Amino acid sequence: MDSAVGDLVWGGFQKLGFIQYAGMENVEYREGCNVVQMAPKPEHLNHNGDLHAAMLFGLAETAAMGASISGIVDLMGDAFIVARDGRIEYLARAKGQAGPIRATSELSAEELKQMREDILAGTPVELSVPVDITDNTGKSVAAATFTAVIRPRRK
Repeated sequence: MDSAVGDLVWGGFQKLGFIQYAGMENVEYREGCNVVQMAPKPEHLNHNGDLHAAMLFGLAETAAMGASISGIVDLMGDAFIVARDGRIEYLARAKGQAGPIRATSELSAEELKQMREDILAGTPVELSVPVDITDNTGKSVAAATFTAVIRPRRK
């Protein structure tokens, strides 16, 4: 994927109020992969000084949905994509001082190939998208999975 395409996608993400509030940053964006991070601020923390669960969920969802469109950016005019559901398992404390907190979502080349074929054929897609969330030491603090639903855009 051309870095200009990644910049364009992230430019769109950065216009979203939640992304701005969370202070999410693009770490890596390429075909099949989206890595985002945020440095926790006081307003993002819970009463224990950890990144609030809702912020972790939002970070993970952003990584997953970004990965979902990473291989189909050129087809987005013909497709509508949304997260249908998400599940997260909190594995360890995401301590505020252990930031930035990073979310990594990756899809295989085969998944991307099948998704492209389905979109081009006008076939609806439901894709399970995994996310690993780590602190600044690389320790996993949460694991998530989202279902990305991709449908042909109504004409």
